[in-house]
Amino acid sequence: MIREKQTRSGPMLEIDFFPIFENGNKMPTRAPKTKPSTAAQIKYNQLMAEKKFIRLINANFDNTDYFMHPTYDSECAPQDEASARRDISNYMRRVKTKRKALLKELEADYADVVSSLKLRPNNKFLISSVKKLEAKISKLKQPFKYAYRIEKQIYKTGKHAGRCNWHFHVFLTGGIDAETHEEMWPKGLRTNCCRYQPEKFGPEAAPRYMCKDPNGLKRFSCSRNLVKPLQKSKDGKISKGAVSKIAKYRIDDKSFWEKKYKGYTFVRCYTRFNEYNGHWYVSVVM
Repeated sequence: MIREKQTRSGPMLEIDFFPIFENGNKMPTRAPKTKPSTAAQIKYNQLMAEKKFIRLINANFDNTDYFMHPTYDSECAPQDEASARRDISNYMRRVKTKRKALLKELEADYADVVSSLKLRPNNKFLISSVKKLEAKISKLKQPFKYAYRIEKQIYKTGKHAGRCNWHFHVFLTGGIDAETHEEMWPKGLRTNCCRYQPEKFGPEAAPRYMCKDPNGLKRFSCSRNLVKPLQKSKDGKISKGAVSKIAKYRIDDKSFWEKKYKGYTFVRCYTRFNEYNGHWYVSVVM
């Protein structure tokens, strides 16, 4: 029997077709008591980490949020990971406090503008101001979320040779302007904060970049309030033969996939045939 599993994370839809037994258990992909090679296991772990993080980011952040890259001036860089993580945690707390203060300010401004609009209901400037304030207030009322990766650098030459430095790649909820975010991190020479743009660079590019080899460090950390991607499965609705035909003839058939999953744009499809169980595995990203 074939299972079709759909995973929705924000604007991204992933569809996986794979074989299962009648009781719902997945079919094994290799003989009992055999293990994948070390290289294969490392590659698999990397792919799973990327997939998990890509889904998590797209389920929680969109183009109204930020992708930020805090750095340290070499003179003030902490020399241990715990101190660096403490700095970024403190920064997140300051951002959260700033959001609350800004929300109060904007709510007061909103009340004033609405009062003025009642006196001049056709004033285009006031109408526009109300809409902008409503959008900002709505964003600031959303739970503050973040996810970050820390990277370490050790200086090999110069006066700082042997010392280490750190930088971060951070996704965080919007609501505060980018310049304010940069000013609130005073420790680095470069602290680029920009809009997260999954529609421009693709929903996988930035999250995948954050999942590169962690060199012994934890791959990423995130706030506890991130929502999980939505998943649902359909069993037995498609045959083994149909999946085989898809794997052979529909890999790059954009019109086929966009007709099958209306409202989504085809990104890519990849397949693999398992010699042990004799089944095709198909994965689609929309």
